[in-house]
Amino acid sequence: MANHKSDPLFLHPILHARLAGILAEVKSNLPTGWKTGTGSEGIHRTPAEQFALFQKGRAFRNGSWVLVDKSKKVTGLDGYKKKSRHNYLPSTAVDIVLFKPTGEELEAGPQEQKIGKGAAKYGLDWGGNWTGWQDLPHIEIPPSRVFKSSLDLDEGLQWQKYLFHGGALSKPEDLDGIFGQHSKAALQTLTGTTERTPDAWEQLYTKYGPIELLTTFQQYAWIPAVT
Repeated sequence: MANHKSDPLFLHPILHARLAGILAEVKSNLPTGWKTGTGSEGIHRTPAEQFALFQKGRAFRNGSWVLVDKSKKVTGLDGYKKKSRHNYLPSTAVDIVLFKPTGEELEAGPQEQKIGKGAAKYGLDWGGNWTGWQDLPHIEIPPSRVFKSSLDLDEGLQWQKYLFHGGALSKPEDLDGIFGQHSKAALQTLTGTTERTPDAWEQLYTKYGPIELLTTFQQYAWIPAVT
């Protein structure tokens, strides 16, 4: 069973298709001997896993979580009321980590600026360009490149692509991103569950391969190509 926190198979096809290139571009701008990777928690997170990160540096007081130690803050997104890009499945973000020639992971440093070059080469957004709090390892897909500029609809569409390719959805109009009862029934047919879980995604990926390599649905003009 693959680890959804670190295995690239859980990445959105736009990122999955470009990950090797992103890592190579970042590495080409680093000193000799440095290496790149996605780390142990750089890809998908469940809401519960996101909330565990959200609690770091915070304490529960008077009915809400308040920041008490900025040095320990990891994220301002709790995974429930406010979703991280890592909470989407497939993930619409990836965190790039750098390794020194000694093999030690870089926790923070100026070399992380090179991650922005990997994002820029492929037209992706980089957390180092954010105003206010910055997230230097973070790369994400611009909303304009996903289905109908909607992260939620795009997430549903990626699952529907697999279901359509596997024959559980049969009509082109089923590829609408709205993951209702019809799509859930189709998912159960192929995976044995109606829930969009990492295990279900892995089943589909293992059986059919990366979405960006499938051609079943590419004749339909309203579905954005992996560009």
